[in-house]
Amino acid sequence: MYKKYKKHNKGFTLVELIIVIAIMIILAVVVAVNFLRYLEKGRQAMDVYHGSIIKDALNVYTFPSDYKGEEVVYEDPETHKKETYTRGWVYVDKDEIRCSDASCCLAMIDAGLVHISPEAEQKIRDTETSDHPWYPSGPDGEYIRRSKIDEYVFKNGLCVRARRTWNTYQLDVYVDDDGELHLGASASNAMRTLNHAKDQKAAETFAKRVGLANGFITPIGEQYTGH
Repeated sequence: MYKKYKKHNKGFTLVELIIVIAIMIILAVVVAVNFLRYLEKGRQAMDVYHGSIIKDALNVYTFPSDYKGEEVVYEDPETHKKETYTRGWVYVDKDEIRCSDASCCLAMIDAGLVHISPEAEQKIRDTETSDHPWYPSGPDGEYIRRSKIDEYVFKNGLCVRARRTWNTYQLDVYVDDDGELHLGASASNAMRTLNHAKDQKAAETFAKRVGLANGFITPIGEQYTGH
């Protein structure tokens, strides 16, 4: 009986081994894909959390009556009614945060989201409504540089975490002719160079998740915003 058993115990055939290996590879791929999706969802959730904090910081900040933002004109696509806004923004990518002007910068500072020395902060406050804003001449806390379009640039832990859905996002603030504050949000999964890359799907997803689902297209880079 023993000899007969040994004679027929030949183990796996080559075909069987190939099938087993193929099944293991498929299972490994499925596990890896699900893990990456789970990881990306976690990164997205962190960005949405940070974006919501920035939104709240802009919402509670008292913007001056002579706010030095960028003037934009919005035309309703249905009624063709035009509305004028003074606009600012906080832009975030994987490397840095950019504040469009002194007021947006101070909103971030007051919320404890970016940090510079008290002396530099006071100088920014002193020139918030000036036609000649002040910028630190060198590294000061998390302030790292002045951008080519005169933004205050910071580098800290609020930078973008997501890899696939978006790699930049932005919170916008609009002050209308009556001094009323409006907020917007946008995002893109294409790297931005001189202009904003239009990516309505990513923008809609991000805007909705930070609580700014109703929106319109602004004339600046055609970005999706909540209003």
